[in-house]
Amino acid sequence: MSNPTKRAAAVVLVSLGLAASAIAFAAAGDDPPTIGINSTSRAPSSRKVARGGTVAADVINGFDPRNYRCEGNFFVSDLKCENRAVLSLDAGLQSRLEGLFERFRVPYGAAVAIEPKTGRILSYVSWSSVEQNAGDIALDATAPAASVFKIVTAAALVDARVSPEQRLCYQGGFRHLTLSDLVDDPRRDAYCASFEEAMGSSLNSVFAKLADRHLSTRTIERYASAFGFGHALPFDIRPPVSRAEIPGERLEFARTAAGFWHTYMSPLHGALIASTIANDGAMPWVSMIDRVIDKSDRVVHRFQPRTFRQVVSRNTARIVGKMMQRTVTHGTARQAFYDSNGRAFLPGIAIAGKTGSLTQPKPYRAYSWWVGYAPLDQPAIALAILVVNTPRWRIKASYAAREALRYYLVEKK
Repeated sequence: MSNPTKRAAAVVLVSLGLAASAIAFAAAGDDPPTIGINSTSRAPSSRKVARGGTVAADVINGFDPRNYRCEGNFFVSDLKCENRAVLSLDAGLQSRLEGLFERFRVPYGAAVAIEPKTGRILSYVSWSSVEQNAGDIALDATAPAASVFKIVTAAALVDARVSPEQRLCYQGGFRHLTLSDLVDDPRRDAYCASFEEAMGSSLNSVFAKLADRHLSTRTIERYASAFGFGHALPFDIRPPVSRAEIPGERLEFARTAAGFWHTYMSPLHGALIASTIANDGAMPWVSMIDRVIDKSDRVVHRFQPRTFRQVVSRNTARIVGKMMQRTVTHGTARQAFYDSNGRAFLPGIAIAGKTGSLTQPKPYRAYSWWVGYAPLDQPAIALAILVVNTPRWRIKASYAAREALRYYLVEKK
């Protein structure tokens, strides 16, 4: 089975106030499990039945998404009270991702793949080549969301009627943002790009300028909460909460909207965000459990697909998804999905994606994200990959995402 790990907690975070639609599922007042390479992990608890929600805690008591075994053609997790959970994992995809992390000796990594329309989890990998007894990195919410947070900002900007074709000129902002980067200056602004091009190439200055001019702290807080930051996510067990701090100060607000720190999330959350955009703006309940069988071989629970909440409109989701396609065709993930002659590794398949990267100096951790889905028009899989490299780099998340999508959409067929 996949080898779990811990990661370093980044900074003390302040959680968002919850939107009214999230209150029924909030973890406010809870002390969520902390998982990280400098902390002691605790197993997250099973949730109780919620309105329109998941299986009762006593039915799946003892469920750990990392622990399962093969039983015939299925993966099965042994629960307490002699119950057994039959899982939704795709054996081939699970094997491909685990083998990839093992072959490249990824220091810390995780992958979560979801069928967007149903919420069934197709792959769930938590991995470390440097720590054998650690927490579940797929649920670890201490990794910086980095530029993946641009998906949240982009949705807010689209709803604020910012056109994907709107162009801005800029200078700098590639690794740092200053107040001068928020101000147009024809004498020094040597580059220009559209909102859509900024999404594909992850242009911090353009996102910072757009957020500064069209959004407010309150608006970003609202969209962050709608996308799942600050409260419990819809999963079989209650994972740690992804935290976000949206500053009121102008420069820090712009930096946050562009993906510079202040927001943290788990790979499970990344896959949920991708599923939301893929599923026309509706966030699904996600589950690894197809059914639960008791000691008398009776089915006592069967998974039923359902929607957790409508996060954004169908139109907004489709516009954001189309902009995310540029990440793969012309932007930060192009080298992973096209060879040096411009030939696609997945020919004929349109892919939406978003990369993210940030480096933590002490201890050195280079966080590499790929979050996205495919095919663009009829999504069959949504995926989040996180690779955390030490000073000796192994692979980027976009490479692992390509291999996962190539298996699931091409080779498996």
